[in-house]
Amino acid sequence: MMSGGVPEKIERNGSMTELQEKILEIMKAFDSVCREHHLRYYMLGGTMLGAVRHKGFIPWDDDADFGLPRKEYEQLLRLPEEAFPEGYKLRHFSKEAGVPYAFIRLEDERTTYVETRRSGTGYVGGVYIDIFPLDGDANVLPLRIWKELRVKFKKKLLYAHIAEKGAVRNPVKRFVMKRITGYTESDVLVRNLDTLVRNYGERKEKLPQWGDARYSNYLGHWGRRESVPRSVFDGEIRQRKYLAFDFRRGEKIEASPEGRSSEYEFEGYRFFGPVDNAAYLTALYGSDYMIPPANDARGGHPATVIELERSYHEIEKENQEDETNEL
Repeated sequence: MMSGGVPEKIERNGSMTELQEKILEIMKAFDSVCREHHLRYYMLGGTMLGAVRHKGFIPWDDDADFGLPRKEYEQLLRLPEEAFPEGYKLRHFSKEAGVPYAFIRLEDERTTYVETRRSGTGYVGGVYIDIFPLDGDANVLPLRIWKELRVKFKKKLLYAHIAEKGAVRNPVKRFVMKRITGYTESDVLVRNLDTLVRNYGERKEKLPQWGDARYSNYLGHWGRRESVPRSVFDGEIRQRKYLAFDFRRGEKIEASPEGRSSEYEFEGYRFFGPVDNAAYLTALYGSDYMIPPANDARGGHPATVIELERSYHEIEKENQEDETNEL
């Protein structure tokens, strides 16, 4: 699906913030690695919406999301550090302790970015893109709802444990969640969440109500909305498995039988995304996804520290020196 080399630049009028320019450079590095190693990926969430609606970043957006099918995701994790351009580091809890995410982040080591909602961990990183695993999912809606509830609970426990003080405002909820997670290391909570999501994806081999006809990203923001027919991503039509009481039939999309993805323009470059972008974006945002939201509904990721020209390694070193001086 992916050939080697860097995609040709396309001219486009428009402006980006300095943060978005840094993110775009990370996106280009990620795309180059995936093309070189023949790894299939897709833009997800607001990144895909930006590609379709703005041909680039949503003007107020401050991150980028991508997904890979589980097999390619694991292959990406196994790549050596030398596979990535100088200055970029792939961070994951399986590679280093203290990473408070159950998914991959590709970061620019020459920058510093500390999210407010994660500042309670002491984790310091650079400007980043998020990379999620796309797993198989249940063909039956009640099972998807049950999966979402379990994953959502695990995510809330992790958030309560690692977020800045006062982030969970409800005092009763804060007390209960802190009591549950108070004696658990964040690394354990992250691994538990990863295991839960991974196990659901692997059940397709054991139970008829689970299959490979869907891709899901339950680690993402939208829960089961991010569980869509796999054909929406790659255009390949599959035989679905049904229980006796499941009378629904999957939608069919005219596409080549080998499966594929489509390239989309994004800030003058091309990146891969779902074949049926309309079906994907409607599932996440509704049929009016081409209409920008009101100003008060435009969110982002508040940061405690943003340093675009200073490496987070310098801050880590300073923090270690301060701790030593206190002793």
